[in-house]
Amino acid sequence: MAMQRQRGVRIPKASDLVVDAIRADVIDGKLAVGTRLESETEMAERFGLGRVTVREALRLLERDGLVSIRRGPSGGIFVSNPDIRQVSEALALLLRLRNTSLDDFAVFRLQVEPFVTELAAINATEGQRQAILDIARQDRSAQHTADLHDLIAESSGNDLFEFTLKAMHVALDTHFREERISAADREVTRKAHERIAERIGERDAAGARAAMELHLLKYREYLVASGLAYEPVLPPLN
Repeated sequence: MAMQRQRGVRIPKASDLVVDAIRADVIDGKLAVGTRLESETEMAERFGLGRVTVREALRLLERDGLVSIRRGPSGGIFVSNPDIRQVSEALALLLRLRNTSLDDFAVFRLQVEPFVTELAAINATEGQRQAILDIARQDRSAQHTADLHDLIAESSGNDLFEFTLKAMHVALDTHFREERISAADREVTRKAHERIAERIGERDAAGARAAMELHLLKYREYLVASGLAYEPVLPPLN
C-alpha cells in the first residue's frame, strides 16, 4: 500500500533545485555580487530541467534579492545583494493583514529603541556619530526621521536590531502626516533628535537611552492627542 503523504510536509518542487544551488553558492562565497550567471537555456541544460522551471526559480531568487535580471544587449542574470526591502515588503503585508495600530508600533519602539540607542552610544564609529549628528540637525521630514533612526540601529553593532528596526521604520513614510505637524512640533522633534545625537556623540550610553525614551514617550503622547493612536500603521490594500 502506498505511503500517505505526511500532512504538513512540503514536497520540494523542481525549481527548488535551482534556487537551493544558487542560494548555497552565494552564501558560501562561490558567487560574488555582480557575477553574471548562465542563461536560462544553459541552466536548464545543467540542471536537466525545462526553461519554464528555471524561469520560476529565477523569479523566486529575484524576489529574494539574490539575483537581478537585466534586459537588453548588455543584460543577463547577475548575483545581487539583498537589502532590507525584501523584509520590509513581507512585514508590511503582515501589518496590513493584522491591521496593526500605530499605538502597537509606538509601544514596540518604546521597548526596543532606547536600548538600541544605548548600544549605539557604546559601539558607533566616529563616522557614524558624526553622521547621526548631521542628520539630527537637518530640517525635519519623514525621510530624515527614518534616516536618523535607521542609522542609530545600524550603529548599534547588532545585525538583528538593525534589520528589524529598518524594516519597521519603512512604515514611517506611510503614516507620517506632514500636514498635522506644526512648526512648534517640528522644533520639539529637532531638539529631541539633537539631544539623542549629542549623547551618542559623547558616548553617554545612559544619557542616550534616556533621551530616546523621552522622545518616544512624547511621540506616543502625540499619537493619542492627535487621534492617530488606533489608526493602522499601514492602510489596507484596496
